[in-house]
Amino acid sequence: MKNLNVIILSAALLMSCKESVELVESTLNLGKVEKVAASSSSSDDFFQIAILPDTQYYTAKKHGGSLNLFKYQIDWILANVTTSRIKYVAHLGDVVDHGDDGNSQEWINAKNQLYRLKDAKIPFGVAVGNHDQTPYGNPMSPGTNSGYGVYFGKNVMKTSATPWYKDAYGSSNNSDNHYDFFEYGAHKFMVLYLEYNNPSEALYNANYEAKVFHWADSIIQKFPDRKVIIVSHSILKAPTNNTANITTPGTSTQQGYSSFTSQGSKIYHNFKKHKNVIIMLCGHISGEGYRRDVYKFNNGQDSTVIKSFLSDYQSRPNGGNGYMRLMRFNLTKNTLSVKTFAPRPGANILEEDADSKFTVKLFE
Repeated sequence: MKNLNVIILSAALLMSCKESVELVESTLNLGKVEKVAASSSSSDDFFQIAILPDTQYYTAKKHGGSLNLFKYQIDWILANVTTSRIKYVAHLGDVVDHGDDGNSQEWINAKNQLYRLKDAKIPFGVAVGNHDQTPYGNPMSPGTNSGYGVYFGKNVMKTSATPWYKDAYGSSNNSDNHYDFFEYGAHKFMVLYLEYNNPSEALYNANYEAKVFHWADSIIQKFPDRKVIIVSHSILKAPTNNTANITTPGTSTQQGYSSFTSQGSKIYHNFKKHKNVIIMLCGHISGEGYRRDVYKFNNGQDSTVIKSFLSDYQSRPNGGNGYMRLMRFNLTKNTLSVKTFAPRPGANILEEDADSKFTVKLFE
């Protein structure tokens, strides 16, 4: 979780004779940027991934949050995994609120819900947020040994029952930085998780970051046939041009354009060189945000495109009110559609304003 009062820094463009970074969106024209028709037909070839933003107030039962809201999310995924073609579920971190050590009940609450996906053999992964570490923001031992490591460590996740989980950085049980595979037909994907290690925090560790990035680079290079989705708790800040999703949720008239957090900037600038990295997902800061970055190199002859998405509802009533997202990969139309909703036993609560329900190009 991050306080809502954020400082927005202007993005610097890195340029040389051989490479440049180009922000395709303009903050002056955000309501019209990359506007794509969202229509689809029953014959379209598509699959979806489900996104679970910060659940810390559900597992901790704080600020009106309840375990039922978490349960409704998992209930919905289990009931719709086949008809909605859900191929993967990503948790954006801050699974719990009170850290890793001496906090077994919150972790058990989280385990009881997320293991339902494991039992149903639905591929899923969990990012490490600052509230999942002890002390908060600590990427080093004992940071996640007693909670995340117990329930989502390598010893639990790297088994024959979880074939989507492939491996993690380091040789111990630590799974804070790991990667999963999933497929849809001939289309292959990797989901790469990078734990919270934010340069703005006192416990930031640059040496550890460099080692993790080197490991992650090698994994991405090893599987060039897989499109890569990076999941890390802190990547985008809340938009400055659109505060409606916090002050009056559901009333936004434009997509909120986000700048990078300090960790998000580090991640983007390290991994932008990989042509197969296409999407980055995050939570941490309350709000909904989006950006699309084009990195040009080889004198402009080659480029990569990375789209980043922020979704975090913890500052809403009831600790988030159970909001989650579906991302629909329409391979027929080359589109990526975002849907935001809160599952309920009866009618779901839909949020369909401009920054909650939108469609962009998928691979460009």
